[in-house]
Amino acid sequence: MFKLVKNSTKLLLLFFLLNGCSNHEEAMKVLPNELAIADECRNLKKQFEIDCYDLIAYKNSFAQIRLGLTAQYRGNFDEAFQRYNLAKQKGNFYANSLLANLYINGFGVAKNEKAAINLLEEVKSVDPIAAYKLANFYLIDDKVKKAIELLTYAGENGVKDAQYQLHLLYSNEQYIPIDSEKSEYWDSKHKEDTQSFTNKIYGI
Repeated sequence: MFKLVKNSTKLLLLFFLLNGCSNHEEAMKVLPNELAIADECRNLKKQFEIDCYDLIAYKNSFAQIRLGLTAQYRGNFDEAFQRYNLAKQKGNFYANSLLANLYINGFGVAKNEKAAINLLEEVKSVDPIAAYKLANFYLIDDKVKKAIELLTYAGENGVKDAQYQLHLLYSNEQYIPIDSEKSEYWDSKHKEDTQSFTNKIYGI
């Protein structure tokens, strides 16, 4: 059975800071194989899928992430936090974005926008999902050029939400001049019947 460990927010934030310089290049060498193994658990029968993830979670960080998402959807935020944290400890930088979500919404932890942004900043160059989420903070802070760069990176890597947001940004003048060609391009990318990057990583 998965056991929860209670920690203070301050200690957890310190943990994130100390582990913020993880070697993403090394992780990139092993994560594709881990993902392929986790994908073997995918099944139309969700309980079978969850049981399969549970069997391999001790050695597979994507299984931890997907079990964490299941726990989160059930409202068990403490378990979700612990599982995402375990995946992060194993070098899976895709966990950062999920941990950031918990801090943004105050699910199982105190709301902490700074902690969320730090987690996203740490992996913005390797995780398109994190890049997309961070871009929204940049838009709020009027860092439009940086936001567009992150959204483009995310969109080019199959993050459907980023593609749709780029379509909207280029079709109105709220942040940048209208560019019909780019707007149509991102609209067509968004409508393509291809697997979203989010589904590829999270299994949802």
